[in-house]
Amino acid sequence: MLIISAKSGQLGNRLLLFANFIAFAIENNFTVLNPAFEEYAEFFNTTSKDLLCRYPNNHLSIGSNKFLRKYYYIFNRYLAETGKFNTLTIKRDQTFSWSNSNIINNLKTGSLNFFQGWLFRDGWFVDDLPILRKHREEICTYFQPLSKYQLNVDKLISNIRSEAEIIIGVHIRHGDYQQHQHGLYFYSVEDYIKVMQAVKELFIDRKITFLICSNEKQNKSYFQEFSYIYGNNHLIEDMYSLAQCDYIIGPPSSYTMWASFYGEKPLYMIRDINKKITIQDFVHFYQWRGIYHACEDWSKSYWEWTH
Repeated sequence: MLIISAKSGQLGNRLLLFANFIAFAIENNFTVLNPAFEEYAEFFNTTSKDLLCRYPNNHLSIGSNKFLRKYYYIFNRYLAETGKFNTLTIKRDQTFSWSNSNIINNLKTGSLNFFQGWLFRDGWFVDDLPILRKHREEICTYFQPLSKYQLNVDKLISNIRSEAEIIIGVHIRHGDYQQHQHGLYFYSVEDYIKVMQAVKELFIDRKITFLICSNEKQNKSYFQEFSYIYGNNHLIEDMYSLAQCDYIIGPPSSYTMWASFYGEKPLYMIRDINKKITIQDFVHFYQWRGIYHACEDWSKSYWEWTH
């Protein structure tokens, strides 16, 4: 049994982490428990009904609430740190893959294996993309949002498609990105507009609408030159709305990476505002490749993309 007993990042990171564990579990006949998914479990069909956040999903699910999930997580953190169980810590000072790691050799079958210190983001898992792709349908079924969220997403996208030929999702990541990696990927609204203008030129003869999603309220006057719609300003609905767009643009973020994976839609990660954008810069999730440059200060580590 594999137990994710430590939290890594926010929603996008937790989904990518969980998805990688599920793919590995399918390949190797393991069960996964994810108490570290506690804040987000309530949004999805399977995990909302199961305290254990378990894969494979069991029909004998244990009902839950926020209070129980919190203490379920705390209890598992305690067990992981007692030293009485097999606890595996994976540092983020180097890339990781299941196939090239000693982790597999240290797993104990028929026992509890606690994992902590794991971050799946920006390509840490690129070597494992084939098994993610292989089991995408099963993973996406597991992470279907509750119908009340999916209905809102479908309504929003349907309304846009009634007027547009192409929908381009824009993820404006402000808020926490002002501090994240010393603001490396914190772009101004003017920067996003510059990128949107360049992308619009790629579809000069098509009727496009931008779906703008942000973790910070944006002034509507900024985008008057575009045909645009704001997202629903909901953590899950915005992510899954981006997944239904034809193309996605945004800064490096696991939030849009998950949308790209779930919706099988090409993503353009903004790393250079002044770059001349081509249609080839929109890359499907499975095409990401790169060279990882590690630094003692993890916030200065980065991927040099070679897709």
